[in-house]
Amino acid sequence: MSLPSLGLDHALVCVRDLPKARETYMALGFLSRGLSQHPWGTSTMVLIFSGQLFEVVSIGDPALLDGHEANGFRFGRHVEAYLAEREGVCLTALNSQDAVADAAGLRARGIAVTGTVHFSRDVTRQDGAPDRTKTQLEILANADHPRLSLFACQQFRRDLIEYPDWMDHPNGVTGIAGLTIVAGEAAADVAGWLARVHDQVPAPQGDVLKIATARGSWRVTDAAGFEALYGRAADWAGEDPSVMAIDLQTRSPQEVAQRAGALGLAHHWQDGFLVLSAPGRLGGVILRFGDFEGAGS
Repeated sequence: MSLPSLGLDHALVCVRDLPKARETYMALGFLSRGLSQHPWGTSTMVLIFSGQLFEVVSIGDPALLDGHEANGFRFGRHVEAYLAEREGVCLTALNSQDAVADAAGLRARGIAVTGTVHFSRDVTRQDGAPDRTKTQLEILANADHPRLSLFACQQFRRDLIEYPDWMDHPNGVTGIAGLTIVAGEAAADVAGWLARVHDQVPAPQGDVLKIATARGSWRVTDAAGFEALYGRAADWAGEDPSVMAIDLQTRSPQEVAQRAGALGLAHHWQDGFLVLSAPGRLGGVILRFGDFEGAGS
């Protein structure tokens, strides 16, 4: 399947206890193939959707954290540094169909491209045959707001990532509809940067600035705007601009609500959407579930 470039691909939710996080997400009705490791030392779990992922990462092998350096940016060290402060999203991937062309377009719009990372890893296909992935990343480090750093991600062998048997999640989730950033007084600056990344104009919606992408939308707001969308979370923390919530597309949010209740996970309904308001158990993020496509959100 060919997707338009620079849509939301996946946010990296950084956690300290990856096996425990995996148990929680599976209990919420997601499927996961298991844990694997990046060549730069981070361990990873992915939830697979069509054209998107939900990725949860932690530190796997500290000896590898300095690998795959790109003009001073070290992926593993970036995760390590911000995970030391708190759990949560510290990088977000954008889908790329042509990383070289996308990097050129970003530079033309005044976006600094930090550097390029190439990597691959051996995998076993579902038929048992060996194969190898191939990926190119164009790093977009944000010096002013490091937790909002991005990378354009071109997967040359998406067929080795998207296994149909692992995409039919029992909770009915089919993808990421949006990411919400709490930026406080920096909201206009953050929204302007994202608008240049995606070649869009921010759309004001009350206290929220919305930036459409090729797939899904960013929302940038302050604490009051965030609470209007998601309600109050007792252990919510957002000391610096960062992604604080992930919207997940499903037509069966009631299924997720039942599973959250069985887990004793704090949740509530807000404007017809289910909000899991326990970031301390979800990796430092709040999750919102519903039919965003049907709502036109």
